[in-house]
Amino acid sequence: MPWKNTPTRFGAIAKFFHWTTAAAFIAAYAVVYYVIWFMDDTLPESWPVLNVHWALGLLVGTLVLPRLLWRLSTVQPDHPPGSPLEHRLAQWAHWGLYGLLIAMPLTGYIGTDAPTDFGLFSVPSFRETAMFEWLSRALGVGWDAFEPTVDAVHHFLGQWVAWIVVMLHVAAALFHHHVRRDDVLKRMLP
Repeated sequence: MPWKNTPTRFGAIAKFFHWTTAAAFIAAYAVVYYVIWFMDDTLPESWPVLNVHWALGLLVGTLVLPRLLWRLSTVQPDHPPGSPLEHRLAQWAHWGLYGLLIAMPLTGYIGTDAPTDFGLFSVPSFRETAMFEWLSRALGVGWDAFEPTVDAVHHFLGQWVAWIVVMLHVAAALFHHHVRRDDVLKRMLP
């Protein structure tokens, strides 16, 4: 398999970004819903499990920039046959996914009050950063007013927007594979 994309197929690098991001995103959801359904997230027993969620979110957030740079710097496979409207909707959906891959880790990090310890290194909470101090002064709000708003955005995106966008993406791939019978799904498979 070639490393770079071709006009007919995604290359190994694009596939790596796609599937690693997808796996981390889905695993982050599985972990956080495990905490929601089976644990009390205010108790210390849940913190190691939430640390896994935060680590997966950090992985998604770390991968999105090189993934975007790769997408913008390499050829993309040609669009399958379809109307200009279908192609435009597909482009909007993909950029919506990228927006989500940026917004979810960003709002998750910004709304987290505790530093995250990964053993070899730790990531300070946003509240402890100079950026928050600057924002706090510029907006005239303290952490108690700032955090609930960011947390509400993160939860809204996670509970509603993410699932809709991801399910539309999966449905479109399956539609192309089973109804259109083109190679849209096959060209992204490992």
